[in-house]
Amino acid sequence: MNIHHIFVTGLALLAVAVPLSHAETIEVKGKRDPGRDWTLYETQTVDSLRRYTAKKIKTNAFGSRMDRREESTGYFYTIEKNGRWWLVDPEGYLNINISVVSVNIGKGPTQKRAYQRKFDSEKQWATETVELLKGHGFNGTGAWSDDELLKLAPNRINYCVNWKFMSTFAKGRTVLGSGHVDYPAHCIPVFDPDWESFCESHARQHISEFKNDPYLVGHFFDNELPLKPNMIERFLELPESDYGYQAARDFMVSRAGKKASINDLNEDDVLAFDDLVIEKYMGMIARSIRKADPNHMLLGPRLYSRNASMDVMGKYVDAFAYNLYGKWSPAWKATELAEAIGKPLIVTEFYVKGMDVPGLSNESGAGWCVPTQEDRGLFYQNFALDLLETKKCVGWQWFRYQDNDPGNTKVDASNINANKGIVNNEYESYEPLLEKMNELNSQVYSLIDYLDR
Repeated sequence: MNIHHIFVTGLALLAVAVPLSHAETIEVKGKRDPGRDWTLYETQTVDSLRRYTAKKIKTNAFGSRMDRREESTGYFYTIEKNGRWWLVDPEGYLNINISVVSVNIGKGPTQKRAYQRKFDSEKQWATETVELLKGHGFNGTGAWSDDELLKLAPNRINYCVNWKFMSTFAKGRTVLGSGHVDYPAHCIPVFDPDWESFCESHARQHISEFKNDPYLVGHFFDNELPLKPNMIERFLELPESDYGYQAARDFMVSRAGKKASINDLNEDDVLAFDDLVIEKYMGMIARSIRKADPNHMLLGPRLYSRNASMDVMGKYVDAFAYNLYGKWSPAWKATELAEAIGKPLIVTEFYVKGMDVPGLSNESGAGWCVPTQEDRGLFYQNFALDLLETKKCVGWQWFRYQDNDPGNTKVDASNINANKGIVNNEYESYEPLLEKMNELNSQVYSLIDYLDR
């Protein structure tokens, strides 16, 4: 528990239930609304932990602790030990994935000019970027990173890849949304007769070459799909010529008769259709990836918000990727998700925006707003410590490497003018943020041992 929850539930619990002596207090503005009044949030940090003393734990090239070892398979996998979930690295050592998303060369006009001034080659960018990440305790990159360029660095870094199965298959039928693509009636076309053959072909063409790379943590399927419950109602809003409508209509008739309407379905019917959609989506992708690459973990479609049929999803992932926004202290949400899916959680997006960067007004994006870069770092510590306390989270991935470039008009509405990066648009590091990040990242295994005691 963090001290914010203790204040809510009563001071009588403080002496026995919480490992804090004090906490930082940060002024916060709500997500998407930097113009609103500030609100104070209690914030757990490394310095606030009672009777905590950092201990040095040696790590290897994968960023794993070398004092705890399990079976070595040559690839990452998950394991539960004494009530806590871990990744196990290719050498068999226990690992927590600590990554940054979208580690790539910026495509905005300010970013392009700055890149030309600062770097002589792609290899120099890759080398300095990996040094920046590893030098601040990060051991990986998340989705949408320049993985091939980063391999030019003398020291490799762990990575994950988003293969965009559904968004590629449905291209031409979707429109650009805020942070993801939007599908007709918020329905994914899993009943299209070409879906199965596409999945097998897509995996064979793109994934097979990665199957022997030990630095690949796992595969993402897609990003932020519309998989909220009661999908049959939305499928029945599709045109009658659509395969999705026809499948929903046939399902409804099989459950309630030829003259049935949506009102004739009971709760079990609605849940069963949700299960059918998730099975056709998750199962087809999982089987296709396994044919092309039997070695690496399946991480799912980087979901967000409320989703249907979590137990069905759990059959097809090794760890559950989730973009977790809107929670200052995410422990209860992370626990709820992990228990619903039956697998450990990996948080694949979160961030907070500072109001101290000239030219970035922070209207776009889902993250909170705070006054300064140091406050961003304190938020990071609070968020990560909360995840570690659950024992159900095997990693987190900060969104993102570089700030939004306001001059880039080709991005979606969630990436216009926000301070999300660990570097600015001139490729300059936010040192107050990175200092706080590194303080936690470099002690993550020591902190776990402390929390587990």
